[in-house]
Amino acid sequence: MDKIIPAFETTLFDPTLSGACLDVAELGIDSLLDDGVFKSIPVVSVLVGFGKTAQNIHDRNLLKQTIKFINTFNEKSISQEKLNKYRKKLETQPKYAEEELGRVIILLNSNVDLKKSEILGKFYRAYVEESINWDIFCEVSDITSRLFMVDLQLLYDIYDLKVTDTSQCLSYKVDRLIALGLLDSATKSIVIGNSTGSQTQRYIQVNELGKLYCQLSLS
Repeated sequence: MDKIIPAFETTLFDPTLSGACLDVAELGIDSLLDDGVFKSIPVVSVLVGFGKTAQNIHDRNLLKQTIKFINTFNEKSISQEKLNKYRKKLETQPKYAEEELGRVIILLNSNVDLKKSEILGKFYRAYVEESINWDIFCEVSDITSRLFMVDLQLLYDIYDLKVTDTSQCLSYKVDRLIALGLLDSATKSIVIGNSTGSQTQRYIQVNELGKLYCQLSLS
């Protein structure tokens, strides 16, 4: 962490490196490892250095997830005032860099789906913009870590009111989203059959946390 956090910070906030990170995403990891020019990107240099050639699956995955996060974070402009304020906080109080950037790296390291790193990049951008505080960032990022990606579209459909009850979807997916704290439900009907037993249909809707999650992840 001693080397990777400063390298991650530099790569994330240096506008001159944004284009290079986009090139990495377009060309792929194999091209990145073959072309030494990309090692001039601080976080790439450190990650490749850790694994010598970053040929093992673990290192390659962390590299892909990190680049996806950085590109998503930088795909929309952030107020220069807010950006400078946040960078100053990291520079004058290194404990925040360790806590906040360190947490992001740990989350990226646990991701398998690139979509999760994309969403995490959007959440972090919202945090730097002060649209959400650190506690909310931690809450929504932890939800993303536990979220089944196959349930994400259902969450968005419920948010958009395309799905309003469990007769329109698989109920076990609804239960997973409820367990994450994103949905509320209420009984719609109960049907009692001789052979199938009772079947309960429920109204479903996103709650306040679910609305915030959708708004941030769709931003």
